[in-house]
Amino acid sequence: MNRAHTVTVNKTDPSVTIWLPQLAYIAILEEAITKMPCETGGILIGYWGSSTEVVVTAVVGPGPKAIHKKRSFRPDNAYHEQEIARLYTQSGRTETYLGDWHTHPAAAAYMSFRDELTLRSLAEYKQARLTQPLMLILGTQPLGLQAWAHTYRKAFFATKSVYGACSIIIY
Repeated sequence: MNRAHTVTVNKTDPSVTIWLPQLAYIAILEEAITKMPCETGGILIGYWGSSTEVVVTAVVGPGPKAIHKKRSFRPDNAYHEQEIARLYTQSGRTETYLGDWHTHPAAAAYMSFRDELTLRSLAEYKQARLTQPLMLILGTQPLGLQAWAHTYRKAFFATKSVYGACSIIIY
């Protein structure tokens, strides 16, 4: 019996629910294991079902020219661009780039300052056309999967970045 189950739910009301296929979750786990003790990551592909629900249809790994270190990882951007274009075309132009995923080997799944900067830069990168980019992090000690969505909120006369925790449902 294949039942959907929740991996992580923020104790506050999560802003976004991410639907993650079990095969995509397994692909992330396998990539994490093969690159230990270094970080690894990739991109999330899918579509928004509503303003609060997103469906991941595929995860793409780091790419052949990625650089993996113990506390950082640099993806193969050319590979990612090719894969985004391929999957977008293959889906009939319905599935697209949603954001990034990466690992924190020997650490918990938390949003570091560098992760915040990366998520904010994704939101500000006009060519990505992301109104609400996602970041999914797999921590290995303890093993856990967490995700955040970036949005802008009005604060008096300015806007401020907000990183809302998401719930993840593996199906």
